Amino acid sequence: MSLGISTGCYAITASVFGTTVSLFLADAVQVGPTLIGLYFIGCAVAAIGINLTAGWLSDRLTDRRVALAVTALAGVAGAVTFVAVRNYAVVFVTGAVLLSLNDAYISQLFAYVKEFADFTGREVTPFSSAVRSIFSAGWVIGPPVGFFLLAHIGFGHLYASAAGLLLLTALLGRWFLPAVPAPPAPPTRDDVAKGDGEGRLPGLRRTLTGVPRRTWLLLVSVTAVNVADQMYLINIALYVTRDLHLSASLVGLLAGTCAALEIPLMITVGRLADRVGKVRVVAAAAVLAVLFFCLLPVAGSAPVLIALQVPNALWTAVIMSLPMVVVQQEVPGGSGTASSLYSSTFPVAQLLAGALTGVVAAHAGYRNVFWICAGLCALALVLLLCRMTSHGADDTRTRVQETAVR
Repeated sequence: MSLGISTGCYAITASVFGTTVSLFLADAVQVGPTLIGLYFIGCAVAAIGINLTAGWLSDRLTDRRVALAVTALAGVAGAVTFVAVRNYAVVFVTGAVLLSLNDAYISQLFAYVKEFADFTGREVTPFSSAVRSIFSAGWVIGPPVGFFLLAHIGFGHLYASAAGLLLLTALLGRWFLPAVPAPPAPPTRDDVAKGDGEGRLPGLRRTLTGVPRRTWLLLVSVTAVNVADQMYLINIALYVTRDLHLSASLVGLLAGTCAALEIPLMITVGRLADRVGKVRVVAAAAVLAVLFFCLLPVAGSAPVLIALQVPNALWTAVIMSLPMVVVQQEVPGGSGTASSLYSSTFPVAQLLAGALTGVVAAHAGYRNVFWICAGLCALALVLLLCRMTSHGADDTRTRVQETAVR
């Protein structure tokens, strides 16, 4: 129960920040589009380094609940700053440091989920998918509640409420989640051969160099799909209102429908993935994503757009849950490092999506942005097929070598 409540509280606050910060910068801080764009670029760049460093350090802790509390408290400090401050420089630093550290909570949460599942003998994939479905439920609730509060009580009280939820998240994470024995510590410098001179290769860098090639193929493919997803989120409101001349409220309905559908789909996918093969399911989701983005440019009415949220929710449910489990299983150095490496694909995707969407929309229109999204998902599919082929070849060579030895 503590895990579910803390996940839901964090998801609600994450959705509130994710959907209102641009308005906060424009209306409360009173800056223009250039500085708003600079804020998001700075936060994305900072989030990559902070997330990876937090993940590496968390694997050295004896109790991951400390990392959960620290990252949640960083969000409390950031929300309180947004309550009181309207200076752009302070808001920028707050977002880049405190809220980026708060973003690392989600990777620490799923690292704890994996360790808890291993310790209690649960299957990691369905358990992780169930927790991820709670996170999706928070995104169903958070945006409409956040905008309602914003309309009636303003930014100050909205972010004060977010600070309260994050404080509850920190308390639940530190003192109410079950303690899990720390996994074996990652190798230290003394355990590593002196091939790099004096064994001075930094721990985080050494961990990254130990990531298997097949895992990098998976990470790059996930990044490509995430870029397409971020481009869709940036572009869909403009496409609906400018090209189709439909109501802006339809955009909220599309987002809520997709998030609501993700919840049962994630649970179902989590239960079936191990039987079929996780990477095969991810490849099938990439195919579905290609079809979804190819159908969007020819969708000209609200009923068709709503119906397309079914395939949208299905491929999103897969991409947002299964690759993380695969990365946790394949990356050396601890589940915190692995989860942070996976989570870092999101700020990278945010950077690329912002640039691509602006260029394509300006020169080819909002409708054609979706064709680029389809191309990115097709690229992801090719990378996944390369991974599956090379992995199969590696397995064949291993079996041949074992037979020769016998």
